[in-house]
Amino acid sequence: MLDQIRERLKGAHVGPVAAILLIQAVLLVAFVVDWRAPVLLAAGFVVTVFMLDHPVWAVGGMLGARLLSTGTMSFFTIGKMSIGLFEPVLFLALIALGLRAVFGQKALWRAWPWKPVMLAIVGWRFLGLFWCTKVSDGAKEIVTFGVIFATASVILAFIETWEHVKTMLWWWTLTCILIGVLAIFGDALGLTNYASQWKAAESGGRETGLGQQPNWFAMNLSFVIHAMVGLALIQKRPAYRWGLLLATVFVFFAMMTSGSRGGAGAVVIGGFIVALGQPLFRKWAIRFSVVGGALFALAAFANLGDLGKGLNRISGNITVLLASDIRALNWSACLGMFRDSYGLGIGPGGYIDHLAQYSDYLYHSVYRYPHGIIWGEIAHTGIVGVILLIALVVTIGRMAYVTIQDTKGTEAEVLAWAMPASMAGYFVWSFVEFSIDEKPFWEWLALYTALHLAARRAKLTGKPLPAWTFSVR
Repeated sequence: MLDQIRERLKGAHVGPVAAILLIQAVLLVAFVVDWRAPVLLAAGFVVTVFMLDHPVWAVGGMLGARLLSTGTMSFFTIGKMSIGLFEPVLFLALIALGLRAVFGQKALWRAWPWKPVMLAIVGWRFLGLFWCTKVSDGAKEIVTFGVIFATASVILAFIETWEHVKTMLWWWTLTCILIGVLAIFGDALGLTNYASQWKAAESGGRETGLGQQPNWFAMNLSFVIHAMVGLALIQKRPAYRWGLLLATVFVFFAMMTSGSRGGAGAVVIGGFIVALGQPLFRKWAIRFSVVGGALFALAAFANLGDLGKGLNRISGNITVLLASDIRALNWSACLGMFRDSYGLGIGPGGYIDHLAQYSDYLYHSVYRYPHGIIWGEIAHTGIVGVILLIALVVTIGRMAYVTIQDTKGTEAEVLAWAMPASMAGYFVWSFVEFSIDEKPFWEWLALYTALHLAARRAKLTGKPLPAWTFSVR
């Protein structure tokens, strides 16, 4: 890639002296503005050059930054948008993608199954700006969807083969292990403690994971758990296989320290789905459920610090899920906004501004958000938004069905089950938490879409993915 750029620059008659003078002028101007700017520009240049010749690793770094990035890692804000670790990495990846498109004739605007539905979701939000409460809040949502499209474009442009997908799963796995290590041991050693920042964690016993709300921390780790088992089962080296299985247990228990009932339920639901379709996964899921259940009971009954508290919270009475009717009150408010807008929705953003009409208690509390994707869509985008959300779920389901069919008998088969199973568990969980633009769901969906496209390509070209002949007794 760098050779192609040099050839193009020669054709444009740009001399090395002129290029150096131009770069020095830019750095000088940056230094006058802020002495840190040229340092960041130089670092960005190095990273961008690396991305040009190592795009797959660049995408891995982008996914790692997405998972690690939290509100506590924000450098500064633009309006109501926080700029942290992920945004600069994404920006550099987009620069590299643009350069590869120009000099390597790589297509940027590719087709993928759920793109039309997503475009419709964003288009309806654009129309909603005409009747939303605050255009600035609505515009923020649309910008967020723009970031989702940009991220998906980067992933689908660079991740084109089954080997690429496996590399990304390794990146995702190692990042989640790192998050678990930093969260658990950071708190144990007194290096990090963000519990006071969240109402849900202020009484102790709920891990926040680098400063995230506990349920968000659980979500960040939950997606990869089933895929880690699938990745372990296709390893031919016993050390990798057992290392991944042990790492799966660690990430699972790190997630459980959040005390999130939804996270625990999502993992169980996803595991059940994979077990239904994959006999080998089912065999090992039963074995590990016995071991995990024993460890769960030991940690809970022995009250092993915050881990025991978090597990006890998960195993407690499920009716506590609706403690003080917080969720029910928000859902009632969402239905009220839907009714009072005659099914049109209040438009993107503006939930808090409307909430005062329906519950003064919620309006003056920290619980003032819809508590569920479907409820947020009911309030903000009305009947059209709900229909589009259902269309999105159906489209993803159809894509998963085709992928499972295309990967039968191949290495990718167990992951073709495991990855959408994680999304299915998240979908059930999303009835009581989250919003439609939540990370890292979209990155996980884009990665699964890359697997779908690779499997389709292999099927249509008659060059199937590697056969899966490995088995574990």
